[in-house]
Amino acid sequence: MGFFDLPAPLFGVIDGVLAIALPPVLRLAIWGALAGWVTMVVYRFFSDQEKIGALKALQKDQQKAIAEFDGEFAQLIPLIRQTLALGFKQLGFTLGPALLATVPVLFITIWVAGEYGYASPAAGSEVAVNVEPAGSDIRWSSSTEVRASENGWVIRWPSKGQSLTLSDSRQPLLVLPLERNIPIIHKKRWWNVLMANPLGYLPEGGTVDIVHLGLPEAVIIASGPAWIRGWMFSFFLVFVLSSIAFKLLLRLD
Repeated sequence: MGFFDLPAPLFGVIDGVLAIALPPVLRLAIWGALAGWVTMVVYRFFSDQEKIGALKALQKDQQKAIAEFDGEFAQLIPLIRQTLALGFKQLGFTLGPALLATVPVLFITIWVAGEYGYASPAAGSEVAVNVEPAGSDIRWSSSTEVRASENGWVIRWPSKGQSLTLSDSRQPLLVLPLERNIPIIHKKRWWNVLMANPLGYLPEGGTVDIVHLGLPEAVIIASGPAWIRGWMFSFFLVFVLSSIAFKLLLRLD
């Protein structure tokens, strides 16, 4: 389990309870609203709102002075310089808290992407599979369920109670169907300390570095253009709107 996966078991329990009464689109809306609220609360906690507000007021006064200025351009330059200095100073007070406020969003977003990103293929449906490097010595446990393609193989997804195993010359690499709908499995990398792969990892001594699975994307909204049907549209739309709403509600600068 990676660092950003630590709250995943809790998120899973909460989502399971919500799933009793709510469809995926409404559950995503709740997660988006939660992410928006948490990021604003964290920003408020770490930011010096009093100083930021004072700088913002000074900057407005400077901008008004520039707008009303009626003199030589050389006399205007100091006012412009002061206004820019105030803007950079305000940025300095807000940048750090804003970056810290993105951390809780990463916890939620990474979990949501893994949970709502892909669907399990229907039994008997065709799924593309390819490996890197392409010339690896690969074998399947059943040749009748697999046919070669230009970039790898097309397999028939196993039904419940059946299995299909991908192996190299030394050991099994992957058993289908999957426990989680994750479209890639690879050897362990340094970033897995932050984000683990729920499927585990390929053997370090094996000839295959990465296995790609052409899983179907989960459909959250059944109608409309393709770009609104996945999890990203529902989640990030609510996240952005709720962030703005909570910013106004908490009167944050």
